[in-house]
Amino acid sequence: MEIPQLGRLIYHVALANMKNTLNLEEFSYREQGRNDPRYKTFKKHLMEHTYASLRDLFHELENIGLLQKTENEEDVKNGYTDSESGGSGYLNSDEFNDFLNNLA
Repeated sequence: MEIPQLGRLIYHVALANMKNTLNLEEFSYREQGRNDPRYKTFKKHLMEHTYASLRDLFHELENIGLLQKTENEEDVKNGYTDSESGGSGYLNSDEFNDFLNNLA
């Protein structure tokens, strides 16, 4: 069984939620959609908050020993990547992988 990467799972859920929220917000400005200045402001703030929150969460999960940074120069702001971390910039720590393996 392949061990799921916690950073990838969290990151992909957060980006999907952000995308769905932006789609709903765009819909509320029917006339101009994403060209509306209010939408652009909302999008900027939502993205900044999402990325900052993800960075803080990943840093905390690293501090408690669940995650470790990848060797790649990945940042949550760069979006999805076809990598083990999925673009999050973090992989499970060896200790966390050992714990998950012992559960199986």
